[in-house]
Amino acid sequence: MKNPFEFGRELDAEELVDRDDEVRSVVATVMDASKLFLIGPRRYGKTSILHVASERATRGGALVLRYNAEAFPTLEQLAARIVADTASQLTSTMEKATQAMTSFFARVRPTASFDSVRHTWSVTFGRGPDQPVGVPLLAEVLDGADRAAGKAERPVGILFDEFQHIVEEGGAEAEGQIRAAVQQHRHIGYVFAGSDTRLLADMTSAPNRPFYKLGFVRTVGPVPRHEFAQFLERGFLKGGIAIGQGAIDTILDVSEEVPYNVQLLAHACWETCREDGSRRPAPLTPERVHAVARVAALRNDPLYTQLWTSLPVTQRKALLALVRERGQGMSSADVAQRYDIPVASMQTALRALEQKTIVREEHLRGMTRLRLEDPLFATWLAVVVPV
Repeated sequence: MKNPFEFGRELDAEELVDRDDEVRSVVATVMDASKLFLIGPRRYGKTSILHVASERATRGGALVLRYNAEAFPTLEQLAARIVADTASQLTSTMEKATQAMTSFFARVRPTASFDSVRHTWSVTFGRGPDQPVGVPLLAEVLDGADRAAGKAERPVGILFDEFQHIVEEGGAEAEGQIRAAVQQHRHIGYVFAGSDTRLLADMTSAPNRPFYKLGFVRTVGPVPRHEFAQFLERGFLKGGIAIGQGAIDTILDVSEEVPYNVQLLAHACWETCREDGSRRPAPLTPERVHAVARVAALRNDPLYTQLWTSLPVTQRKALLALVRERGQGMSSADVAQRYDIPVASMQTALRALEQKTIVREEHLRGMTRLRLEDPLFATWLAVVVPV
């Protein structure tokens, strides 16, 4: 039978674990033409949430345009895609699409061409001293999209994944320019999803930032352990794999309950159990989970080795301290002394690791701790650099 644990792609509705509330929030945002910030670390399933919500809203009659901001080298290319999609999907013929582009987006002077083989539109913008570029261009395009949506007879939603890329690309004025545009829009529901949790949290919670109270804010956190355990148990039992005591908890512990890594490790365990049995699958045990995790981590050995050797000595010490202390008490003098790093140097090293997206800060239930972005890196460290 097919392995029930999927990773590395957008999951469908039946494959998501305990994300119903988040999906409903995105759908409601589209249908109500409101605004939502969806904030969560990488590998927590935001893209799959947007995927499932898009399908659900589309079935409800909405037009949903979804963009991963990181997939566009420039903001001009992102703006061009929005123009093409808005005009072509809100109209029924090529002629009407062309008219929509020149009418609703006249301020940015788009020139459109249609590829009859691929059935796709491409758009370029005029050049001139008064032609906006970057975020101002994107803001003008969103204004045009709202004008077009106002003529539509159905809800329209624009969903931005990795939205922080737009802000970082646009510079210091980007937040204000985007807010000035979208706060006036009444016909489009916007979802701004992103994985830079510190940046997005600051943008939406600080009263002096333009995005403060622009829309609802929803954080994508860990999947509740009990629900994830039940999901894993059903998958293994469906494959005829007996589950030893503590095996499911070991999967969740080793992967630190990060949804992507849980699915990755469960997938590998499922395959191993099915392959190791002769007539029936081998049982899933804590020992087998640890063995599979080591194999999975060592498959990434070239990547992890390159990353580890690129770090200065102080950052290596701080990283090992984080793993050993499970990310807690990292600013204390006791921890710094144990690992022979001055407190100030420890904090500097941890900030550097965070900027390199090796480490992230997690806030949960009134507590703050540092975690590795990739839990399997900790498994690799335990094998190659015993901790």
